[in-house]
Amino acid sequence: MLPEPSINDNSIKSFPFNLTREKELAIFSELLDRNGSGILSIFGQPGTGKSELIIHYQREATRKEVVFYLVNAQYSKAEPAAFLQALLEQMGASNPYVSTLEAITMHIQHLEKQGKKFVIAIDSYERFETLDEWFRQSFLPSLPSTTILIFCGRKSLNDSWRASIWYPFIRSIELKGFSIGQFDSAFQTLAPELIKKAWQFSTGNPYALSLCVQKLQQTNEWNSNDEQSIYRTVVKEWLSELDDDRLLPYIEVASIGRYIQQEKIEVMLDHPMSRHDFEALVSLSFFEETESGWKLNALFQRAMRDDLQRRKPAYYHQLWKRALMYCRTFFDHDRLMDSSEISEFFYLLGEQMMQAAPFDPESLSTYSLSSASEKDWPHIEPYLAERSLTKDNQEYAFLTKEMIQAIGIQHVKLLRNREGNVTGMAFLIPIQSTTLPNLKRSPVTRSYFKRLPPVEEKRIMAVTKPSGWVIRYLGVTDSERSEDRKALLYHLLPLVLTEGILIASTPLTFYQKLLEQFRFKEVPEAKHFDYGPSRPSKTYELDLRNSRLPLYLESFAKAIGVNLTETPLDHYGFTPREKEVVTLVIQGYSNAKLADELSLSEVTIKKHLSRIYEKTGVKNRTQLTRVIIGGQVRT
Repeated sequence: MLPEPSINDNSIKSFPFNLTREKELAIFSELLDRNGSGILSIFGQPGTGKSELIIHYQREATRKEVVFYLVNAQYSKAEPAAFLQALLEQMGASNPYVSTLEAITMHIQHLEKQGKKFVIAIDSYERFETLDEWFRQSFLPSLPSTTILIFCGRKSLNDSWRASIWYPFIRSIELKGFSIGQFDSAFQTLAPELIKKAWQFSTGNPYALSLCVQKLQQTNEWNSNDEQSIYRTVVKEWLSELDDDRLLPYIEVASIGRYIQQEKIEVMLDHPMSRHDFEALVSLSFFEETESGWKLNALFQRAMRDDLQRRKPAYYHQLWKRALMYCRTFFDHDRLMDSSEISEFFYLLGEQMMQAAPFDPESLSTYSLSSASEKDWPHIEPYLAERSLTKDNQEYAFLTKEMIQAIGIQHVKLLRNREGNVTGMAFLIPIQSTTLPNLKRSPVTRSYFKRLPPVEEKRIMAVTKPSGWVIRYLGVTDSERSEDRKALLYHLLPLVLTEGILIASTPLTFYQKLLEQFRFKEVPEAKHFDYGPSRPSKTYELDLRNSRLPLYLESFAKAIGVNLTETPLDHYGFTPREKEVVTLVIQGYSNAKLADELSLSEVTIKKHLSRIYEKTGVKNRTQLTRVIIGGQVRT
């Protein structure tokens, strides 16, 4: 029997609680039991327990008398010769008379003659990415057909693997954080409130959870100093993925706000960024691509932001203000802001504004809100069954399946928590010609719409697109979870903030206060008792017609002392015409489009731009845009 391969202790993060990955262990056990080869691609963001899982795999292999070899790429150069030498050392089969590859081949042949299966596992494989082609073209073809390989790293195997002959043999396993249920059931020596605090702080990341538990075991209480210590450790661990500090300024920028794009980075740092650097940045394991742009892992983002605030507070504030000003540029575009831009704006303001409000944007950002489809009826129906109203001693269902089908199920929005479970529902009704008659006679909405002036009715009936939205229903699965209620409204508003009017009616004081927090105004004459004779319900409206949306959003910034309407335009002595030119340049207008918009010749436009460049000390429109958006930012 060959000796059990040694394991470098530096590669193992020991967790102070026992959480097994039963599903992942079952996949590996099945692979060991069957004949033939297989390739496992185990990947996950830092601290998700990849190395710990490899140790469990080794124990399972040993139990089944399968030889297990582990090479950690952290301690080997990304060169074929270095990898082969590390593997040979694990095998304990060095031979001074033959090459490393020949010695490995001879050892494998010896295992085959003995009828022994073996596993080759490579941990921290992201450091071996440059060897991808060598593994596919040279190393794998040299192995017997019964070989089991494990590639374990922060990222999944890339597209070149998917296009190769090895693709049918690859089984991918993504490791994610633990749910509160998993953690709570496995570690019960701490008080429940401390367990919940540790899980929320760590977002379920096993490594961060282990740091939290170790601190709590020592002090049995939670304090800000512990948070800072854990953040520093997390930042150090996750940044170990970088070969140098070249990308660090970009990561710092990415920690401000929820999403990042190349243009936003360039504006915030006031210098161009190469496409190569941007692709290198977002390929890091702690970045995730979304429809709105790329974003950092939530835990790492908080840790980076905390680290930046403490090390360079003035620089952090400059970046934060620059991010707000970048969002501000979208207010003046000749288009409606989309929901992701509005959501980003609220998120940025949240760092200061929400401290005095009943919102925690960090916690609420772990939720998601999306449109329902036909397959979601099982999630919707519980909300329909539980709700009814009384009028004239009769019961009326105030929200039915038929009502939703008539409007369209896509107008139902489902709130999901971190684990993907539905925890809340909202139902929206567009205000337009096809819905207005129903809104005027239906419970809850009739109190508002029956009092519409004729001219307003005529305007709504004359257009096909919505003139606004009615937030017809807001509900959560667990009425005791105030965080779910907050998340529902917090994520809903960016979806419906448009150049129109928003109507909401609720008997619940909780939601009334939230609506008022978002500047909704009560319509006293639209108060009603449609939810029951003992449940007076207020009706609210938010009027964003006639270009009021930018002013509405700016009012939140002004509430915390940030004036987003103040730009450098007044600081350079621009003439009124030059201000017009600068404003349009920022919006991306070409010289030809500027000339057409302002009824001037292109020659005149060029003269205006020359004077503008001279007054601002810039050389081109790109530099002008960066200066006007918020001034110079230097590290």
